[in-house]
Amino acid sequence: MRNETRMHERSIAAPDLITAMRWFVSNVESPASTPYLLSIDHSPSEQIDGSEWHHSALIMSPNIEHQNLADVLGEKLNPSIKILKQWKSTDQRYRKNFHQEFFHELKNHPILAIVVSAKESAVLSNEQDLAQELEIANHYRRVELDGQIKVEFGPYVGSDEDLLETLVITSKQAPMAIFNANYLRRIHSALKAAACEKLGVGASDFNLWIQVMSDKPPNDFGGRYAKLIWLLLGGPSTHGRFTWGGFTGNEDQPIDLLADNLAGLFNDITLYPENYQYKGPDLQPPVKGVFYWERLE
Repeated sequence: MRNETRMHERSIAAPDLITAMRWFVSNVESPASTPYLLSIDHSPSEQIDGSEWHHSALIMSPNIEHQNLADVLGEKLNPSIKILKQWKSTDQRYRKNFHQEFFHELKNHPILAIVVSAKESAVLSNEQDLAQELEIANHYRRVELDGQIKVEFGPYVGSDEDLLETLVITSKQAPMAIFNANYLRRIHSALKAAACEKLGVGASDFNLWIQVMSDKPPNDFGGRYAKLIWLLLGGPSTHGRFTWGGFTGNEDQPIDLLADNLAGLFNDITLYPENYQYKGPDLQPPVKGVFYWERLE
């Protein structure tokens, strides 16, 4: 009872990733068998484009609980149609209101919201280290083709198991793909460790699966960025820990818009911190939601 009381009185902001996972798992009744869905979006882009900072918003919940959060925020912030707006189409009033309402409402939902902010220079300088951590260093190399620097990934076993394939992808897309894949793997490892700790079991006692729902990647889900992400997350090397995909229709889905808004918010916070001071009511216990912000400079 004492540990439960301390958990309910905790802050919404976690100091590190493993603590964030412990707090998150504390609200999951069956962490070994629960289906987890994670929505991900990026601002300003998931490509190397000359921006100083890149921000990835990752929102995870059991049983698509963050759909409920997206619906609540949509009703509050865009009552005429009751769905969140695309961040790029919003004005400053909407953005400030989202900042206040997101954290106030997050406390009521068993959701983990993570923002990863990385300087573009740091992504590039860590590119080979990330490839090493993903165990692809021997299959990931920069090459010059037709006067342009590209990245070759492979060889790997393709759909035809008798043939080896090699993926050629632009050097603007590949570094961000391995950066995001690496962080998603870290999330899986931390979630598995927290679940094992709560249940008092070993990592080999159960399989933990995360369905990753992405915004539309460069060149859509049939493009080379999507292919590389699938190979890093959904291929044989991940032993079934992930599926990766997204909505293909033209209509924006609430959980996609929630991640889009959170990524856009932290791009704004980084550029214009003076515009974003939380002024909502104090977050009284119990607090169900968890937030964690990690920066790579």
